[in-house]
Amino acid sequence: MARTLESTGDIETITQTDPVTTGDTVKLVFRAEDDASPPFTVKIKSPSGKVILERVLRELPTGKPQSAPPLTFNASGPGEYKVEIKQLQGKLKGDAVLRVV
Repeated sequence: MARTLESTGDIETITQTDPVTTGDTVKLVFRAEDDASPPFTVKIKSPSGKVILERVLRELPTGKPQSAPPLTFNASGPGEYKVEIKQLQGKLKGDAVLRVV
């Protein structure tokens, strides 16, 4: 069975919802290898390629106590959702593919 989420890059994307099915609210948190300084930009694309969420984050939601709340969106249909996260004033970035059934 394929993994629900595959992440590559300096900033790892982690889903707190597993497995993800159509209609679920997906909660995402992120983990950076290095001490990444904010701000970050996050873009999530639907399986059709349409941008469904684009946001600037002042703090990286890590899922740890006192961190920013997880980034949430609704998986409205099946397919592969693409998650891109980049450090605005730096080189760190990450890409992930979330598979929804």
